[in-house]
Amino acid sequence: MIPEARFIKSEIIIRELSLPDDVLLARKSIVRWLALSLGLIMPNESRTLLLDTFDALLEFHIKGEFPTTKEIIERLETLSGKKQNSKAVYYHLQRLTEIGILTRNKGRYYFGDGDGKALTEIFREFYKNKTNTAFANIEKALSRLESNYK
Repeated sequence: MIPEARFIKSEIIIRELSLPDDVLLARKSIVRWLALSLGLIMPNESRTLLLDTFDALLEFHIKGEFPTTKEIIERLETLSGKKQNSKAVYYHLQRLTEIGILTRNKGRYYFGDGDGKALTEIFREFYKNKTNTAFANIEKALSRLESNYK
């Protein structure tokens, strides 16, 4: 491991993807496109549990509901018709929480701060804040570098 790795607080990936009309025809393809665009999955990702969990969370948000882990698992089981691995679902919920996209409070999950904002606003604000924080330090380092070359 490189010694600088200890300085990494978090990282975000935003991919600029084309958005063909056929992607917009099915909810599952939109969710997959969003997850890929937001850096939640890697290209050619074959596992779908994160996508299904993300889809369920989006649905709960749109309905104005703040689900528990149990409610998310129940929704996934209803959608898939099969028993879900609760540890794997919890892992994905925890990962989304650690990234900062998802918030968990009193056992309930929600995007943003739970104030019912539109998803577009929540995600734009999240990524904008992360970018601004990163660039504040980048600007400081660049300014110091420029002063060293003078």
